[in-house]
Amino acid sequence: MNHLKLKWAIGLFSVLSFAWSCSPEGSKDNLLLLSNLLSGNANGSSASSLKALSTTVTVGSVSFPLSTNGRYIVDSNNKRFKLKAVNWYGASDTHQVVGGLDQQPISKIISLIQEWGFNAVRLPFSNKMLHDTTVVPNDYIAANPQFAGKIPLEIYDLTVQALTDAGIVVVLNNHTTFSEWCCGYDYNGLWYHTGSTFAYNQSTDMWQSDWIMMINRYKNNKLVAAADLRNEVRTQRKGDTYIPDSPNWGSGDVNDWHKAAQDLGNLVTIANPDILVIVEGINWWGLVPIVGSGERPHLKPVKDLPIHLRLSNKLVYSAHNYGYIGPNNNGDDTTSGNNIKYRDMDLNTFRSTIYSEWGYVTDPDYYYTSPVWVSEFGASPSTTLDTDKEWLKRLVDYLIERDMDFAFWPLNGNDEWGLVSSDWSRTLKDDWRYQDLGRLLSTTGNQGQSILADHFSNLSIGNGDDNSSTLASDWDNGANKGTCPDGYRMNGLSTNYKALCTDTNYGILWNSNQSYNVQAVNETGTRYHGTGDWAGGFTKYECPQNYVVAGFSKRWWGTSGILCEPSNRSLGNSCRTVWFDRGDNRSSTRGGDWASGSYKGQCADNEYVGGVAQKNGGASALLCCR
Repeated sequence: MNHLKLKWAIGLFSVLSFAWSCSPEGSKDNLLLLSNLLSGNANGSSASSLKALSTTVTVGSVSFPLSTNGRYIVDSNNKRFKLKAVNWYGASDTHQVVGGLDQQPISKIISLIQEWGFNAVRLPFSNKMLHDTTVVPNDYIAANPQFAGKIPLEIYDLTVQALTDAGIVVVLNNHTTFSEWCCGYDYNGLWYHTGSTFAYNQSTDMWQSDWIMMINRYKNNKLVAAADLRNEVRTQRKGDTYIPDSPNWGSGDVNDWHKAAQDLGNLVTIANPDILVIVEGINWWGLVPIVGSGERPHLKPVKDLPIHLRLSNKLVYSAHNYGYIGPNNNGDDTTSGNNIKYRDMDLNTFRSTIYSEWGYVTDPDYYYTSPVWVSEFGASPSTTLDTDKEWLKRLVDYLIERDMDFAFWPLNGNDEWGLVSSDWSRTLKDDWRYQDLGRLLSTTGNQGQSILADHFSNLSIGNGDDNSSTLASDWDNGANKGTCPDGYRMNGLSTNYKALCTDTNYGILWNSNQSYNVQAVNETGTRYHGTGDWAGGFTKYECPQNYVVAGFSKRWWGTSGILCEPSNRSLGNSCRTVWFDRGDNRSSTRGGDWASGSYKGQCADNEYVGGVAQKNGGASALLCCR
């Protein structure tokens, strides 16, 4: 694999010829656009009532659009759709069009994708490509004269159309900012770049605007089913220097990938409520990879701080895995010392490592449970290392055992790791990789089966709003608010301002009119459930009968109110008090440890929260009813 080789020096040390983990391969106007999207003024969308577009398209046995249900991607009939993809790159490289168009007609290349058995393509683009008005030279499209005279984005359009016309799902992938070979210690590690090196600066606002343009561009094509927000977020060069600029997860600053992904993900679902939002974990943070520095966290931070979209059934996480890298190894022995690589791990270490990095997210019944798409993995057919072959076998075993979605890297015949011949005329099923890749593609798992799942989600409002609902109203003005996903009810609360939401036992409860009631700090303390003073000496916020608590709020002094949503059915009125001011009091442990390190109360699975009690600002008790 021809990785980008770089030479650089900083301070007292130097790093030579290293590669990262990845594959070989108008400001005011922007702010106005984003403001319009958030306020529901763009393209007729409404932030207050995000609903899937009404049109469905059926291809074979699959009905689009796609959504998620627990740890699975499902179609519009709630049948599992297994994303079996291949990466087809080129649009993020200097050519700015997918590979192979100079060798074979696009219809021939698509037939090879189908021959392999892939049902989807991860299709990279660079931000620079989107704005390049230079006509693509004929040399790059020689076998496709119908593309003559077109600019890169127009050829990307035609590639998308050809794939979806053939019934192949397309995942839009923002791979790089600049159109250059990815992914080293360069200017593409973060989603923005400021500096003069390439005379192309990109702000976070510009990145968001590019994405909204792409979402709107393919909005009416239901097989353009997902938006992969950014490839391999990692430490990059700061400005025009060699100083490391590291991403983080949750700090709230300009390098906060959690915030950037969540903000853009919500904008994407406002522009197109049908599309899946794919968020890859952090590929590397800390210093650039020298001996003993930096880490590859992938999705580890999700356990402490999940992504919360206002359309909670549109989130998919993503991770990559290659044999030649490791948790603290960038793939180059010179700069990574003896830090272990995935291919050199024993079986138990390998399995426990990838489970902790990303596999755990697919465990059911947790507040973070979501699908995980392993959107890059691959190996060279010419390797002489038995450890490479064993690594691929182990990874495929894991993907089959966990029934996970995947995307092989790459299709490209001009890549030594590719799955088609160098002239793009035939599939390569005659090398050692086919034994494992073939069984991965032929294993259907739960594909096509209806999915039944309970759902859990946590809220955290210690540092600001956490809105997992399409409800856009500021229902407690001036307070930090946490709102459960649409139709979920609150099932637990902690002393550190975290909550557990669920739909278990009852399913979706919110009345279709999406009205609500707020019991806030100025309430009179009316009792609705005939329970008397269920928390004597404490301030109580209690929902009316047949309403459920679906959110909570706090001000500087503490808990200040609850959001009550009307139920779509009559609810029982037998209630009890669950105290958690002096320790955990959980009638159910489902959902996992959703408020680690804090006292928490949790109702039983067949109960709903009818009220919250607090004293001196601190949440102390729940009114659990059935």
